[in-house]
Amino acid sequence: MPIRPKTLELLAFLTRNPGRVLSKDELMQAVWPGIIVTEDSLTQSIRDARKSIGDEAQALIRTVPRRGYLFQLPETEATPPPPSAAAAARAEPTVAVLPFDVDPANATARALFDGAVEEITNALSYFKTVAVLARHSAFALAEHSSEDIRATAERLGADYIAEGRVETAGTEYGARVVLTETASGRRVWSQSFTFAPADIFAFQTMVAQRIVTALVANIESAVMRRGLPAAAANVEAYLHFLRGKELLRSYGERVNQDAREHFLKAIELDPQSGLAHAYLALAEVIIGGYNDAPRAVLDQARDRALHAIALSPDEARCHRMLALTLLYRGRDEYDAVEKHFARALDLNPYDADTLAQTGFFRALRGDGEAGLALLDKAIQLNPMHPTWYYYDRGEALLILGRYREAAASFSCLPRKSAWQWARLATCHALAGDAEKALACVREGRALEPGLTIAQIIEETRIERSEDRERIREGLELAGWDSNGPLLSKS
Repeated sequence: MPIRPKTLELLAFLTRNPGRVLSKDELMQAVWPGIIVTEDSLTQSIRDARKSIGDEAQALIRTVPRRGYLFQLPETEATPPPPSAAAAARAEPTVAVLPFDVDPANATARALFDGAVEEITNALSYFKTVAVLARHSAFALAEHSSEDIRATAERLGADYIAEGRVETAGTEYGARVVLTETASGRRVWSQSFTFAPADIFAFQTMVAQRIVTALVANIESAVMRRGLPAAAANVEAYLHFLRGKELLRSYGERVNQDAREHFLKAIELDPQSGLAHAYLALAEVIIGGYNDAPRAVLDQARDRALHAIALSPDEARCHRMLALTLLYRGRDEYDAVEKHFARALDLNPYDADTLAQTGFFRALRGDGEAGLALLDKAIQLNPMHPTWYYYDRGEALLILGRYREAAASFSCLPRKSAWQWARLATCHALAGDAEKALACVREGRALEPGLTIAQIIEETRIERSEDRERIREGLELAGWDSNGPLLSKS
C-alpha cells in the first residue's frame, strides 16, 4: 500500500528495535538526521505507520506516556516454525510457478499466460507428492528482483521455481519454461514450446506434466487426467473468464458487477464451462451482500453452482464455490457445506484457498483446533496471502479463546468493516483491555451507528450457541451498544 518514505523509515527503525521504548528524540534523530523537525512530524508519521500495518487499535506500535513509543509483537501461545524449517520437515517438494515474462504491451498474451500459470499451479496441486506455492504468493514473489528471487523463494518454502518467457511469432506463441532448484540454482528441466493461441490448454497441461515428471519418478496418470482443465469452446471465452476472476479478486467500484458480466459472456461463448458457472455463482452472492443477499439470489447462486458441478464433477473449485454459496444460506446448510469442502480438499489437497476456507468453516462449527491447523497449512502454501486470511484465522483463534492472538490477526486487516471492528473490540474486551476495546467500538460505530449487538449475533455464521454467547459477552463488555466500555463494572 502507498506509504511515505519517512514513514517507511520510521516503521523500519521501530521493527529493528522491538520491545524497547524509543524516545521521541531518538526516533527523530534516526528518521530525520541533521534536520530540525517538530513533534508533529513524528506524530503524523506514527499515525501513518499504524494505518499502513492495520494497527489503528495501537496493538503493535504503542504510545508510552512521557517516554516515547514501543514496537511490540503480541504475545503468542506458540511460535510457528519459520517456513524453511516447515519445508525441511515435508517429504514432498514445493514448487512456485512464477508469472511468465510476456510483452506488457500484448494484453491478450498477458491475460492468457497469467491464466495458464494459474491452471498449471492448479493441476500441480492435484499431485499428493508435490506441494505448490499458491498463486497469490507466487505472483507476489515475482515482484522481487532477479538477484534475490531464489533466496526469497527458499525462505518462503519453495524448493523449486518454474519460470517462463513468451514471444509472439506471427500467429503463434513461443514459450520457454525452466524449472530451477532454489538452493543450488541448478536447472532441473527446461523445454521450448510453439503453439497457436487455441492450444493454450494443451500447453498448460503439458507443462504441469513435465514439471511433475522432473520431480517424481512415478506419476499416477489417473490423477493427472482428473486434474486436466475442462476444454473451452474458444480462447475468447477463456479470456472473459480470466478477466472476471481478476476483477472478482480486486477492490474498487463496480468490480464485482463487471466480473459478473465477463462470466456471463464466457458462458454465452462456452455454455459447458463449469468454472465460469461456479464463479458466476460466487459473484452474484458477493454483489447481493453475502449473508444479506436476498433469498432468491442465494437460491439462484446455489443452482448455478450445482450446475457447475454437473458440468465439471471433478473440478475442486466448483465444489468450493458451492460450499461457499451454501455457507451464506445459513446454518441449516452446514452438513452440505461440510460435504463439498471435503470433496474439494479430496480432489485438490494443496489448494491454499480451499484449505483456508475449510479451516474457517471448521472453526465456525466449533472445531477451532482443526480449523487453525488447516489455516496454518494454507498460510504455509500461501505466505503472501490475501488479506481475508487474517479474518478467517482471527475467527478460529477467537473461538479457541486465544484473544490476544485473534486481535493481532484481525488488526492486520488493512480496511475494516464495522463488523470486523466489532470482532476486534470483542477480542480486546475478553482479553481485559478496555482502552483498546473502546477504540475499536468507536471506529466500528462511526462506520455503522445503527449496528447493534443483537444484529451482529443474529447474522454470525458461528454454529455453537456457547461461541455466539461468548462474542455477545465480549461486545457487551466493550460497550458496543452504549458506545463505551463496561469493563470497569465486571
